[in-house]
Amino acid sequence: MNLFKKGISALFIIALIASSCEVDKEILPEDEDSVGKGLTEITFSSFTATPGPDEDGMEDGTYVTVEPLAIGVDSYDVDFGNGDPVATIGAGESASYDYPNDVEVATYTITVTAKSDVLESVTQIQDLTVEHEVKAVSSAPDSPTVGLEEVLSIYSNGIVYDGAFISYRYKAGGVDFTAGTAQQGEVTMESGNKVMQYSRISSEVGASIGLDEIIVADAFGTGVAATHLHLDVNSAFAIGIDKLKISLVNGTTEYDYNLDLTDGEWISLDLDLATDFSAPVVQFTEIKFELGTDGMAKDAATLNIDNVYLHKPITSVILNGDFDAKTDHWRFTTFTDGTTTPFGSSSDGSWTNYDGTPNGSKTKGAKWTASQSGGYLQSSGSRYAYQALKLAPNTAYTLEYEYAIKSDDADDPIGGRSIVGLILDDHYVDGADAVDNLSSNLGNHVGTIAEGKFSDTRGTKVLIPFTTNDSGEVAIMFYAVTSVDAWIDNVKVY
Repeated sequence: MNLFKKGISALFIIALIASSCEVDKEILPEDEDSVGKGLTEITFSSFTATPGPDEDGMEDGTYVTVEPLAIGVDSYDVDFGNGDPVATIGAGESASYDYPNDVEVATYTITVTAKSDVLESVTQIQDLTVEHEVKAVSSAPDSPTVGLEEVLSIYSNGIVYDGAFISYRYKAGGVDFTAGTAQQGEVTMESGNKVMQYSRISSEVGASIGLDEIIVADAFGTGVAATHLHLDVNSAFAIGIDKLKISLVNGTTEYDYNLDLTDGEWISLDLDLATDFSAPVVQFTEIKFELGTDGMAKDAATLNIDNVYLHKPITSVILNGDFDAKTDHWRFTTFTDGTTTPFGSSSDGSWTNYDGTPNGSKTKGAKWTASQSGGYLQSSGSRYAYQALKLAPNTAYTLEYEYAIKSDDADDPIGGRSIVGLILDDHYVDGADAVDNLSSNLGNHVGTIAEGKFSDTRGTKVLIPFTTNDSGEVAIMFYAVTSVDAWIDNVKVY
């Protein structure tokens, strides 16, 4: 009986085990993998579109990599939305594309289709806004050397002296660097020098600098003409332009100059306004920069510009000798431990006009006070008037001017109150150097007549004869040593 029961139990257990194994086998799924075996549909979770550096390491926002993430795929078709052929990649791979850099910002629709040999394709779409960056220029041209009194600046940091920039004093009015349709920006170098960048230049898009009207013959004052336009230009062909057209615009009239650029190099232009343009330049209100004829514009099509200014040669005649333009043309470029302010402008000048005729009343003049005296009274507030000249070498000239000194009671300096006029035997950038070399002069006069301010009967005329040096590069200089007000007027060299 027990053995029978045990036998029945054993059979029941075996049957139960067999039944259990058959049930387990029925509910187990077939083997699966990532390419769709055993799947009924593709699971396409997402894709990323990420900007980054291109194959050359350049990162300007235009190089985008798409990475899809899906299960059950054999391949992907990636359409970057810019009209180029679809890129096909395998599962687990990525696709990259370099968008054109001819606009600043653009939105593209990226379409990625996940595909399988056995399953239905699945598509995802994503809009991508690409901010196309401009590669900053990495170099700057040499700083100008033209003196401050000879330049009408449009865009420049000025000259470099003793390791620092000295800004140009005379600046064009109404300057607008955004007058064109090109993208405009500015880069500051480690030296502090700034460079203008114009991008997206094409046959339809140009850069432009707007200005108040510049009359070339009177650029530096009535009858004082500019002779040249200076520009420094640069473009790297892979991201720029290779040909440049520069136009000076006056209403419907354009004066053109065409230039073949040199890849990646700064070109310094000193354009003669009378001969280098398509016609002699008379006046203009705009400087245009355009892609030259048959030129190529690539990537961001960037043109770099620096040191845009009008200039003139050092003159052979005194400028602003009647001081109607106040201190114009009478300053040093710099003055170590001193001031470049040359004098105080005044309405107590000579009663004689610059041409020698009586005016019937006082005119403008240059004035010094006790606190502005030089000589042995030299201080940081001393004022020196200076004007460089370029005369015929080894030639006899005369410096002429008038002076007046107040007769008021005061504690006079040693030697009495005076106005000193000199012809220096050189040109100087730093006024301190000129003061240290006052003895190196070609002629001088110390005026000590103190009869009062100018009137119809007062004012002393001075004539100083001198002979120029071998270079003809001389300079006129004035200063006062006085306890009361003193003036000069009507300065001439002939």
